[in-house]
Amino acid sequence: MPSVVDSLNLISQTMENILDFVAKDEALSEDFRQYLELNNIEIETEREFNNVIIQYMLDMKMQNGLRVLEYYRRNNHTYDEIISALQDSICSVFKVEKILSNAYESTCLTSNKQMTLIPMVKMNHLKQIGKFDYISARIIELDNVQYILEIYDVISEFDVYKATIEAIRYMLQNPKIAYYKNEEKRVELEKSALNFYEKFKECFNSEFIVTTNKKIDELISFFNNYRLDGVKKDYSNLIQKAPKLEYLKIEELNCSDSTFMQTAVGGFSTHKEIYDVALWTDKKRGLYIIPFFETFMECFKNDVEGKTDCIKEFLTSDKIPPSVIKYALEKNKNFFDTINNTLSTNFTNLEEILFNTKAVYIDSGVYSPVTVLFNSDLFSTILHIEETENESKNDIKRNEPCPCGSGLKYKKCCGKI
Repeated sequence: MPSVVDSLNLISQTMENILDFVAKDEALSEDFRQYLELNNIEIETEREFNNVIIQYMLDMKMQNGLRVLEYYRRNNHTYDEIISALQDSICSVFKVEKILSNAYESTCLTSNKQMTLIPMVKMNHLKQIGKFDYISARIIELDNVQYILEIYDVISEFDVYKATIEAIRYMLQNPKIAYYKNEEKRVELEKSALNFYEKFKECFNSEFIVTTNKKIDELISFFNNYRLDGVKKDYSNLIQKAPKLEYLKIEELNCSDSTFMQTAVGGFSTHKEIYDVALWTDKKRGLYIIPFFETFMECFKNDVEGKTDCIKEFLTSDKIPPSVIKYALEKNKNFFDTINNTLSTNFTNLEEILFNTKAVYIDSGVYSPVTVLFNSDLFSTILHIEETENESKNDIKRNEPCPCGSGLKYKKCCGKI
């Protein structure tokens, strides 16, 4: 087993090799240019460039649906163990329980597991981090040792709400971190996914149901009530047809947005546009909320507005499980012709598509964001905080502690004018 210093040097060298490869590989450098253009990213400093390109190579997919690291792996087998570790790296929020001479003993908020984190920079460069503070960071595991690749933010020990929201945001982006180093949680999610599937089929006599974004939030609540009490009721008033099947670019909300929590549990009705949304169940992965499902299916029959973007989104997005793509294949004889003509690809079978666009699902331990949220203590905590705040904010005196749990007085926190 290599020493900590050797591992740190190996990780750093591999990162440099990948960055050099991105710059020199014609296809990858062109894809990075398109990535900047599509996301309206303007780079003015070397630090900004380093931050963007690191995020690109660790998190992003190329325009053809293949992850950047997977593309590198297939073209360069050097340091294969490190590439695997980088592919499995996670972003989460960690509470610092104890500061050691060269590491932090911490608790991962998303999986509730304790671990020792070793920074890739000297500890004296991180003096702003105190005991019980939270760090928003990316970590990589090598030989059962966790290293901090990047620290994105340091959150005060008193700002519990912000730390929790940030952790939930990471969990929605990568549901696997909900059970990172926590096998009991993984088993719980596996059972929950199957329960979602069975209860859904009982409720709707189908594996999916389609309505619009204006009704989907109510439909989710309807199903959740059935899941809890088992009482069947009429839901016909919750089924609505979209006036037009077209693919729209709906801006996703991040954790800084005031409606983040609403979006996390649905919140589609707040969008001014009206579009189709499906509730989809997967026996292995749980319940999914899939905007534009009916539009995607229509793409194989007729030309719809935004067809290319719609097909590309469904094939390349990790938020769409393989079972949706398999269903589309089974229902459309022209499936491969449509896919290949639209995306300029040469796919001939489902396995080839999944291998190139949904590699994350090759590992069956991937659960839907909805399933993860419904089994998350973090999510329950934040909902309780918000409910408490809504119930009591009008009765709180300005010098009393704020109900959000920040540790500040109400007048200096949620009651600030």
